[in-house]
Amino acid sequence: MKLEFASDNALLGKVLSVVSHCPGEPEFSIQYTISDAESAKNELLAKAVEDSKIKANVLSTAAGVSLKEIMTIDYSWGEIDFVTRPVNELMMRSCIDSELAEESINFDIEADDIDVTDTVTVVWSIE
Repeated sequence: MKLEFASDNALLGKVLSVVSHCPGEPEFSIQYTISDAESAKNELLAKAVEDSKIKANVLSTAAGVSLKEIMTIDYSWGEIDFVTRPVNELMMRSCIDSELAEESINFDIEADDIDVTDTVTVVWSIE
């Protein structure tokens, strides 16, 4: 089962409290992701092309040649995982007294930065 909701530690605490009282001792993980993965992928690609142009200019200047038009652009089309996991393979057990079943677990966790990379190969003609 997958349960998704906006970053909300109070709600997460309530969910974990309910899960911790399940008799089946469920295993689960907590993951944070971004809300608009497509925009993030597009921004990443744009920055990769910008970075390749900067480096190509440095290399062509150092080599004493002029950078001309782009001949080809190759993109790997790989899957990018925009996920961070603040707690790995957490297993909740029914260790809370049944009288406290309605209380939520107090959680104060924040998502880490999500670091992703992608590869774009740009080939320019030179003169």
